[in-house]
Order: sequence, then C-alpha cells, then structure tokens
Amino acid sequence: FSSSSDLASSIVSHWPESSRTYTVGSGATPYLVNGDQRTGIPFLIHKIEEQEYVRAWVTNPYDGEVLALDIAFPYSRPEDVEVGESKEKPKYVHDSDKPVYLILHGLNGGSHEEYVKDFVKRRRSEGSTVVVLIARGMMDTYITNGWNVFHGARTGDVDIAARALKRGLDSLAKAKQKPQRQILGGVGYSMGAIILSNYVARSGKNCALDAAVAVSGGLDMRQQLNFRRSMRLWQPMLTFGLREDILIGKYARHYKHRLTSGQFLKMLRVTSISHLDVEAIVNYNSFENLVHYYSEMSAMGDRYPPEFNLFDDDESSAQNATSWGRIANVSIPFAVIQALDDPLVGWRTVGTNDPQALADSGSGNVFLLLTKAGGHVGWPLGANPKKYGWKWMNDAAQSFIFAVDKATRE
Repeated sequence: FSSSSDLASSIVSHWPESSRTYTVGSGATPYLVNGDQRTGIPFLIHKIEEQEYVRAWVTNPYDGEVLALDIAFPYSRPEDVEVGESKEKPKYVHDSDKPVYLILHGLNGGSHEEYVKDFVKRRRSEGSTVVVLIARGMMDTYITNGWNVFHGARTGDVDIAARALKRGLDSLAKAKQKPQRQILGGVGYSMGAIILSNYVARSGKNCALDAAVAVSGGLDMRQQLNFRRSMRLWQPMLTFGLREDILIGKYARHYKHRLTSGQFLKMLRVTSISHLDVEAIVNYNSFENLVHYYSEMSAMGDRYPPEFNLFDDDESSAQNATSWGRIANVSIPFAVIQALDDPLVGWRTVGTNDPQALADSGSGNVFLLLTKAGGHVGWPLGANPKKYGWKWMNDAAQSFIFAVDKATRE
C-alpha cells in the first residue's frame, strides 16, 4: 500500500493483520501443497446451503438490455418473525448502518456459485444486504434486446447496477436523516474480479462504489497469453461448460448469425478459454485480435510497454498511454487479493514486478494483498477445510471494506 497516503495508512491500521495473513501458522491447510490442490479441493468439498434472494431488474440505457440483481437481505430478529398457520416465515430487513455489497460472480456463474453463497451467508448473518449482479444472459436470464451478449470488456453493466444501488442508499439515508449513507462495496471473483478492476480503473472519479475488492482476477490479462499450463490443465474444464451451456445451449443463434460457418465450427472445437475468446468473443464483437480484447478487458491493459515481454503488443494501440495507464485513475480504495500459486490466472497478471510502485501509482488507492499460497478462489483453512468453506478470502474482503468504512468516517 502507499504509505504516503494518509487514507491508505488509516485503512491498513483498521485492517487486522490476522484477516490478511494466509500461512500454515495462521490456519492454512497444511497438507495441500500446491495451487492445483488449493484450487480443486475447495470446489470439490465445499457445499453451501441455498440462499434466498429477491430478484430485481435494472435496465442499461445504452443498449436497452435488462440486468438481473439477486438481492439477499438479512433475516429479521427471531422476535420479529411472522408466525404462519403451519411454519414460521422469516421477514427480510435492511440495516442502514451496515455495509452493502455488490458481488460480481465468476465465468459462467451466478448467485448460485458456492463461494458466492458462502459470502452471502456470512454477510447476511452480520446484518448486511448483499446484491449479486448476474452477468447478462447468464444463469436463468436471457438476452432480451438485441445481440449484445456477455463479454469481459464491458463495464457499463456494473456502473448501471452500482448507480441504482447508490441512489437507493442515498434516498434511504435522506429519509432517515442520516448525515452519511452506508458504504457500498464491490467484491468480484475471477472473471468478476477482472471486470470490477477494469470498471474501477476506467471510471476514475466517476466510480459509483465506495470501495472494491478483486479476488483472483488479473489486472493485465495480456500476461495470460503465454500461460500454457493453465490452457492445458484448467481452462478446458471451464471451456466445456461455458461453450455447451451458454454459447451453444442458449445463444447458438446469436453466434451463427454473426460468425461464418468456419468460425462457428472452430468455436465448437476449442479446448481453452483463450482459444474460445479468439473464436467466439473476438470474432463476434469485432475486436482486432486477442491482445486487443485482453487490453480492453484489463485494468492495466493500456500500460505500455507491458512488463515481462511475454507477448507481441501493438505499440500504436497504447502510444498515448501514461506510465501506469488507467490504473492510476483509481479514485476509491481498491484491494487486489491474489495468490502467487494461482494455477488458472497467473501471478504475472498482477501486471508488474514492482507491486510497491503500483500501490504508489496515481493517488495511492491501490492495495495489493499477495499471498504465497492459496490457489484460484481457494485459500482453504484447517485440517478439515470443509468446515470453514471460503472463510479466508470472504472475510478478507469484508474486513477490508470494514476498514475503509472506519477510515473514511474518522
């Protein structure tokens, strides 16, 4: 973090070290010894009970597409529970003093993802309201207006959802004559973290969130282009589900309409997310190439020259970029939580070999929490990881937003 920033220093002072430390000594599972195990085991064993949501809708005025918001309100106190004829029916409440969270889920996910449900369960038990933005066309939603299906470089949907929530919280605070509304924090996972990071960087001073946390999402996805182990081992599993459930299962007519028969056939044969991005996302949305798409998708995608020299970049596309690019425009406290052994999104996607310089960029609003171990959306705890679920990463995100809330109210 930037020690020259008074706000950043105050946030860190309110952010318990125990909440941002992941080692065997602090409770990490000792017998899971690499990123593959720390990623795979949690997804195999963690099963979180279903959470109840209230579905709401907002419209993106730029293309008229409707977006689904799954809202998890905290339950009322036991003494406020309405007793029906045969069973108790809990009432939902909203605590105007607790943080509100906007969640961005992972690729081909939704409010039913296990780690999302884990976060919802923990936060609603604390009295917070949690809102999950369903990526357009994902889960049980459909594209209802035109041909603009989901892609990772679109940040407008996040802005529309965040502004709708912000207006509601402002109105609530005004109605209750509160001098300051409750904090609105964004939390993104994997693909959701990539989009959230990009939104926070691109929106700059116009960001509608008060704080944000990106979990296992790269800042510069161009660095993924040479992460061949991820392409061989992990990406095929994600590719199959995304292609069969979404690209073919729900939106085959969209892709058949815009792609040539040869392009569509190639899309059916891809085995990695990177190749799927080329044959589906790049061709469908008329990006120049994969580097262009990943540049547009990344918070640090306009930085030139990029570090590590792992790919060929087009100098003309970033010749006017500043030293750090749009990441220097971040105007809210923004934490990046990344494990260096992440087998899916490589550590180089942090975008720099000098994390301190990145934290000092711009106004010093970027915080980097880099753990030596943890995997991808993993960080298992204890001898019996199933007992703890995704506690570490979800509590780390919560404690950061709590720290921001305390620091900004001082």
